Amino acid sequence: MRVKHLEASLSCLQREFDDPKIDLEQYPTCPELAASIMDMAAKRGDIGNPGQSCLDLGCGTGMLTVAAAFVIEEGEFVYGVDCDDDALTIAQSNVEHVELEDCVKFLQAKVRMKEANLDENIDNKNVGGPHKKRGGRNGRGGRGRGGRGRGGGAHNAASSTKSRLIHDKEDGVPLADKCVETVFTNPPFGTKNNAGIDVQFMRTATRLAKRAVYSFHKRSTRDFLLKTIIDDWGFTESEVVAEMSFDIPNSYKFHKSKTKDIEVDLIRICVVNRNDDDNAVDVTVGDTIEEGSGCCNDGVSGGENIKENQEEEGGTPKEI
Repeated sequence: MRVKHLEASLSCLQREFDDPKIDLEQYPTCPELAASIMDMAAKRGDIGNPGQSCLDLGCGTGMLTVAAAFVIEEGEFVYGVDCDDDALTIAQSNVEHVELEDCVKFLQAKVRMKEANLDENIDNKNVGGPHKKRGGRNGRGGRGRGGRGRGGGAHNAASSTKSRLIHDKEDGVPLADKCVETVFTNPPFGTKNNAGIDVQFMRTATRLAKRAVYSFHKRSTRDFLLKTIIDDWGFTESEVVAEMSFDIPNSYKFHKSKTKDIEVDLIRICVVNRNDDDNAVDVTVGDTIEEGSGCCNDGVSGGENIKENQEEEGGTPKEI
């Protein structure tokens, strides 16, 4: 399926949330981005082949879920995971609208981090250090202790995030390690009293994927994220594969503009060559969903075979 055809198929779906929840940072994913991401993943061999089931972590209204369902090979599955009942209801309706419910299954689960301690909360609220309001020591623009010159606030926030990450089933998603080939995620940016949740989504995704993770993040966090992924987690063959403009519509009362474009990176994490890969748990996708864990639909079976056409098409992302 060509990118433009996939985009057209997605454009008939409901991508907006009926009542978006700011604490979950719910923003819709546009058809252009969803189609382009699946095209990139297919060209890199991460989706569309036998044995390549996938998962949409934080699926929202299901745009990436449906896009993946159009691309996967016959007999494979797409799992959509989200914590919000309302969003999952829309996602289920979207899947049924395009008659792909036989190859899609939803799971209600909430990604979680370790609780921050009191000292970390205080540090993160005082980003810039105690001298920020009066311009730093000697009143010279915040270059004193804790100011910009030493990056005290930013360093504390990064350290807090790393100390709170979870890399096992305690992360809130009751699925086995390496249960699918590829995980796609458009996580919350972590700007609404949930700092670091974007990194936790990515960490959970690396636990669930055998082959690759595709994750959206604000471009301003690129250096920190790549250092974390490559140096701390050991996924050395990871990179930014596209620079994108994420269109955020006027969804909440505090929004002043009709729309706002946010510069984001699409990061591909290659998990197949990590040092501990030999110790990975090999599981069958159909056995990974635990009974009574909040599945919204049952009876997963093979879906219609829709092969991805690798022909070059235009698109909104700028590939790196």
